[in-house]
Amino acid sequence: MNETVSQNLEMDKFDAIRPYYDEEVPGVIENLLQDREFISLIGKFRLPRLTKIIPPLSYLLIRSYLRAQLKGISNIRGWQEVAAGYARRLIDTSMDHLAFANLEHLDLQVPHLFVSNHRDIAGDSMLVNFGLYTHGGNTVRIAVGDNLVQKKYATDIMRLNKSFFIQRSVSGVKNLLRALTLSSEYIHQSLREGESVWIAQREGRSKDGRDLTDPAIIKMFALALRKAAFGEVIKSLSIVPVAVSYEYDPCDLLKAREMSVRESSGRYEKPEGEDLLSLVTGLSGYKGRVVVSFGEPLSEDYETPEAVALEVDRQILSMYQLFPVNYYALSLLDADQYSEMGPRDDKGNLIKSEDKYLDERLQECPPDHRKWLIRMYANPVISKKQLQSRLLQP
Repeated sequence: MNETVSQNLEMDKFDAIRPYYDEEVPGVIENLLQDREFISLIGKFRLPRLTKIIPPLSYLLIRSYLRAQLKGISNIRGWQEVAAGYARRLIDTSMDHLAFANLEHLDLQVPHLFVSNHRDIAGDSMLVNFGLYTHGGNTVRIAVGDNLVQKKYATDIMRLNKSFFIQRSVSGVKNLLRALTLSSEYIHQSLREGESVWIAQREGRSKDGRDLTDPAIIKMFALALRKAAFGEVIKSLSIVPVAVSYEYDPCDLLKAREMSVRESSGRYEKPEGEDLLSLVTGLSGYKGRVVVSFGEPLSEDYETPEAVALEVDRQILSMYQLFPVNYYALSLLDADQYSEMGPRDDKGNLIKSEDKYLDERLQECPPDHRKWLIRMYANPVISKKQLQSRLLQP
């Protein structure tokens, strides 16, 4: 079997999960321009008043605008050049300040597996991509759970943006193991091709403000090379922890509601369209200040997934940027803990914290949900303190 045929067969098995190839881009874009639901969604975002008053006119204007914007795009890079413009607009309109930390110490010519905390459906990976893009690096292939694939246009946009799918919704233990092994193989294949990968440290977003790595994610990384020494597999991946710190979470009220319902009923049935609402709210909603911090590649000879998860946690929580709102939330949650962990002045006196934005959000929040809103903002302070105890454990 010649090398070209072998490579094609290797790629064929990834067809169900992979991003689009360059040659597929023009056809996918044309399909998006014919998708009425997609055009209407963009209309609600770009021309909200006109969309309500005269929907047909809004539809025609938005489709014409998008056709002009996307004209001549024939590959993934061209698509991402346009996407970068939208990212800049979202950053300018939803953030007071955006900073990237430690990127100058990272070799951007080497492919990395970026393992990030996960607060926002699309925003976390978008910001990592934007940081790499503006610092001269290549964008990443993004791991996305297939539970988010509810609309054809959403799937197309994700795959145009170099997303691949982790198939978690398959039934049966054997089928799940097969699907996760395929994802593991695709991650290794991507790195061999010189493509970096972004993946969240756990399945699903952190709803309560606690950023903890699930060792199951680390186990998945090694499935593709089960016969190799675990430590060598981990070193070959060049895992780089990433901490994305948002001053304010645009989805905080939605998350507080979910946590409250889970507490009271033991489960939460997600309404249809909530993921899409969270995605749009997360991208466009107000975030205040945002810091994206890149850690150091894992290079030790780790023996277990738990040891890798602990090191990822150590770096993410160490890099995580605390804001006044976090300390203020802690003061509302537990006065004793605030006395222990709150900020102090040069003389060692406890500084009184306040945050008008959180006060306003609490007024908007139903009373039954408020404790979860407070915990969401207070938990990053507590997590940093708890990390010290975890690191001291034998």
